[in-house]
Amino acid sequence: MVLTTQRRLTKYEETKIIGGRALQLSVGAFPLVKPEPGDTIFTIAVKELKAGVLPIVIRRRYPDGTYEDVLLQDLLPARLI
Repeated sequence: MVLTTQRRLTKYEETKIIGGRALQLSVGAFPLVKPEPGDTIFTIAVKELKAGVLPIVIRRRYPDGTYEDVLLQDLLPARLI
């Protein structure tokens, strides 16, 4: 896949992913990482994002109406995966 945009997750994409995953966890989804005692739903969502275990595709829309689908793992730094 050839990316035509930046090869990193924007702060807006990161916030949307963490918020969406925290919502899923709050309604009963199983965590994809091992939760530690005292972890909140938010911290579990952040750990999942940093571990690179979320099977998410980011859709980046352009002003001309086109879009680009990018795997989350392609946008995370290699040291986190």
